[in-house]
Amino acid sequence: MIFGEVRHREPTRMKRPDRDPRFACVACGTPQADDLPIFLDLEPADQIERHALSDTTVELGGILLGKECVDPTTGEHFAWISRSIEAKHYANTRASFTYTHDSWEEITRERERLHPDLDVVGWYHTHPDFGIFLSHHDLFIHQNFFSQPLQVAYVVDPIQRTRGFFRWSGDKMVQVGGFHLRAPRSQRPALVRMADELEDLPRDPGSTGGGSLSPRLEAELIKMLNRPAHSSSGGNSSTTAFLGFLGGLLIAAMLAAALGLAFLSARLGNQAETLAALKQRVEEDSAGRRLALDALLEKIGGDDPARFVERYEQAARDRDDAKRRFAAEQSISETLAMRNKELETRAESLAADLETARDKLEKLEAEAKKAVALQERFDELEQTAAEQERQLEAQRPIVESVEGKQAEALVSSLNLHRLAAYAGALLSALLALAAAFLYYRAIPASEPVPSEPGRRRDSQA
Repeated sequence: MIFGEVRHREPTRMKRPDRDPRFACVACGTPQADDLPIFLDLEPADQIERHALSDTTVELGGILLGKECVDPTTGEHFAWISRSIEAKHYANTRASFTYTHDSWEEITRERERLHPDLDVVGWYHTHPDFGIFLSHHDLFIHQNFFSQPLQVAYVVDPIQRTRGFFRWSGDKMVQVGGFHLRAPRSQRPALVRMADELEDLPRDPGSTGGGSLSPRLEAELIKMLNRPAHSSSGGNSSTTAFLGFLGGLLIAAMLAAALGLAFLSARLGNQAETLAALKQRVEEDSAGRRLALDALLEKIGGDDPARFVERYEQAARDRDDAKRRFAAEQSISETLAMRNKELETRAESLAADLETARDKLEKLEAEAKKAVALQERFDELEQTAAEQERQLEAQRPIVESVEGKQAEALVSSLNLHRLAAYAGALLSALLALAAAFLYYRAIPASEPVPSEPGRRRDSQA
């Protein structure tokens, strides 16, 4: 994922899990008709709860992976969350959670390594003892990094034991009324147990759903075992601490043994029920097959086994022939498909060549139109030249006569006189320039005027 990236994905076309008989779905909360249907798989739901309970003093978070989907039958959009990745290298406090550049890089590497076929469909974070809402900082994160129309935000309060999803509604984020837990149909008991724990409902003592520790019970046991022993001023502090440690271990062992026995009993009960159902089904199938076989024998061969065997062998041979024909037809189909692909490629190449030829043809047509105009102009010039040639032929006798030769000599003489006049004018201009130059050079320079004292001396003399 790249900061600031906005690329709207096309939803994956798949049937809604609650309408698919292969899956079991249990609603948490009260999903409304106008809500975006959100399906959270059992595994990421359990992982998120354990992550939220691992530290209730600060906010924690991570990424939701899955698919943005559309039901091909109804055209209804929904979000399917099948995996989750815990964020690392984040910045958090008791009241805030922020993804850093290192956390995004770690999440991107984990997704590409473990789940390259899944998309980022949202994010989750905890609000320890603050309730379910999106703060201004949460809205900033979602608007800038989860802007796809079907990307969601999941908020968990591990202390108040509440949780909820938020979705886009126009340009705002609104909380949905509920969501659906999803699992394969064989895990329905564990799915019901997880739904009861998420909604904080009391568990039925006679239920047989799953045998592992719940996320909350596991967190409580870890806290109890990690709780430091209080110091005592008496001399038997070490003995008390040791006995407390042994007591904690004994309680944990007894609890684990009880849970293990409950799990074993539940598994045995489930297996017994499964075996009983399987036995009944086998008996019913055996009876039905026996009746079908008897009817077939009676219809085909009567009481003659050899005739039945003969027809069976003939049917087997026909089946083998049909398989061979099918293989041959499949090979022919594959060959025709390859040939069709080659023809399509050839057709595309020919279409490109045809387009190039059309362009060349258009250019040639334009040049041909220009050639017609040039040919017309050339014909006009040929006609003009022929007319001038006829005029010259008509004047040739005059030129070759005595008067014509005298006129030609007169023209030559006039040309010579013209050249001599041009040369005389040029020579006159040069002589005029030279005379002007000599004239201005022969003029003497003016004498200087005597000063005032000199004049006085002349007057005294």
